[in-house]
Amino acid sequence: MAQIPNMTRDLNRIARALKTVFPELGEVSSVAVLGEGFRSMVVETPDGDVFKIAKNWEAAAGLVKEAHVLPLIGGRLSTPVPYPLWQAGTSNHFPFGALGYPKLPGKPLHPDMLAPRSFTEIAKAVAEFLLSLHGVSLDPATISMLPGPEIRRFELHSLRNTVLPVVRELLQPHEYRVVSQWWSAFLADPRMRDFTPALQHGDLWYENILVDSHNRLTGVIDFENLAIGDPAQDFATQIHLGRGFAVAVLDHYQAAGGILDEGLRYRMQRLWELREFTGMRLAIHFEDQTEFDDALRKLRKGPILSMTTRRETAIWQPLER
Repeated sequence: MAQIPNMTRDLNRIARALKTVFPELGEVSSVAVLGEGFRSMVVETPDGDVFKIAKNWEAAAGLVKEAHVLPLIGGRLSTPVPYPLWQAGTSNHFPFGALGYPKLPGKPLHPDMLAPRSFTEIAKAVAEFLLSLHGVSLDPATISMLPGPEIRRFELHSLRNTVLPVVRELLQPHEYRVVSQWWSAFLADPRMRDFTPALQHGDLWYENILVDSHNRLTGVIDFENLAIGDPAQDFATQIHLGRGFAVAVLDHYQAAGGILDEGLRYRMQRLWELREFTGMRLAIHFEDQTEFDDALRKLRKGPILSMTTRRETAIWQPLER
């Protein structure tokens, strides 16, 4: 897959490109980097506008989704989300496109911010956001442009086929046996397909949640993974902030009128176990050894291979016979 050239990391060049592609911005004297990942680079202009610059076709597809869907759902959500005002398709300036919106206030949430005073307030706000998101109804044309459960199942099989041959050479035989058996059970598990599809964020971990200086939610960002799928996916990522926080979000969701089906906690647990494989796939795809080594370390310390981590993060427990 083609990737964005290194020359786009020249911030002066990016500033000039923004001024050329979006002349209504006026003078763009400079830009500052807010973040960068495998898919996108995010910069801010002096006027406080944020631009996501896609680095590959996968990211380009995500920007198209955000540009179309976010204006439709923003007014129906309990927490502010980006409202795209500028969009550029592929060009010499931005080979995979770019998307811009006025910056939302706040800074990314971090586990250190979960003091006892703010824990409940943040969990409640996240739950209210998820309840409003999962309840959004979209027109058929919009739904058709979002990945659905069938595409997700295809992606999961592809993910397994990408990561297993690589980790087989690096894990100890007993470790690989556990991981391979986990994948076989996961893909064959009918409980993972037993849910009512809903609009999902797809990557709602704490760095995509913004809070102010008083640790109150001010926004949710990064909707590249918008899909129609299992609501459990958006709950699973809350385990990054600890089992207690994830349980609190579930409790507040129900208290606000949200319906949690009988198997949600089970699927939530399995999706949490799955998470590191996605980072591993990206590291393999982009030949990033450092990121791959980090993903492998997390896999070894994660709930599939570490009994301690499994106990500490368990959301669901099998019934004793």
